[in-house]
Amino acid sequence: MLPTARASSSRVRINIPTVNVSEAWAPTPLRKQHLLGPRLLRLYLPCVLVFSLVLNIYYFTRPTPLSLPNALTSTRASVGKGPHGYSTVDFGHITDLIIVPGHGIYTNEGPPLDESSWHLLQMQRGEVGAFMAHVGKAVEMAKEQDSALLMFSGGKTRLTAGMFSEAQGYWMAADRMGWLARDVYRRVFTEEYARDSYENVLFSVARFREITGHYPDRITVVGFEFKKDRFLDLHRKALRYPKIRFNYVGINPPGDSNKLLQAEHENAYKLFEKDLYGCKGRLAEKKRERNPFMTAHGYARSCPEIAAFFDYCPSNPVAVYEGSLPWLS
Repeated sequence: MLPTARASSSRVRINIPTVNVSEAWAPTPLRKQHLLGPRLLRLYLPCVLVFSLVLNIYYFTRPTPLSLPNALTSTRASVGKGPHGYSTVDFGHITDLIIVPGHGIYTNEGPPLDESSWHLLQMQRGEVGAFMAHVGKAVEMAKEQDSALLMFSGGKTRLTAGMFSEAQGYWMAADRMGWLARDVYRRVFTEEYARDSYENVLFSVARFREITGHYPDRITVVGFEFKKDRFLDLHRKALRYPKIRFNYVGINPPGDSNKLLQAEHENAYKLFEKDLYGCKGRLAEKKRERNPFMTAHGYARSCPEIAAFFDYCPSNPVAVYEGSLPWLS
């Protein structure tokens, strides 16, 4: 039998306080806060005043920037070591121009000696090694001669390569190979408008004038051996450049040199022989084809001494320019 609970003799009372309706809890309404209240103003105002003070001090004490001509003059006059340890150059004392005409376009997406890293025509397959030999030989010559300026020349000639130029590609290839050492780095430039071999020479001379302020005393072209006659016999003649001051270093690609020379005479030499300045017929058409982005040079403005020469296209296509040329004086 379960035990019987005994009833408590006393009752437990719980007192529940009563609350008037007027005293019941209700959320206190939030006060409307202002973005720029007195506390925020006290916090931010000193910061604004300090910033304004610093800005005014900089405005009235900042150095006067160099104008473009003064900046160029300062660059030409500098000597010793420049930023990052690269040798600076007194361009006023540069006398010799080394030209490497461009052929294919390297876009810096792989090893320079790998053909897949280049935009090439079908007939240029197998020639990349020769391109790089031209580059290497020219850099070697520039290192041996402190008074020489090296110019990679060639425009934006391939639609598939986009806005990369032949000259830019050669510069990047040389840099990727580690050939642009600090002693030669500041004497290697690009000329990015040439569309044929004649313009490779003329436009490189113009770029030399832009950089140094004068025209070269001597010119050396580094290119294919089978193109040597075209440069020495025809382009030099068109420019009326003294023969004794114009040199050519030739390096051929692998293959039959006689076949290369024969193709050169049929497809280029004979055309320039009949059209010395390449401004008519098939040569003019080739220039248009090699300028898919419709670029135009400004050398007539930067080289006023020969401004008329850039547009020279005589009715007699073998007539040599008779105007004044600064390298003849």
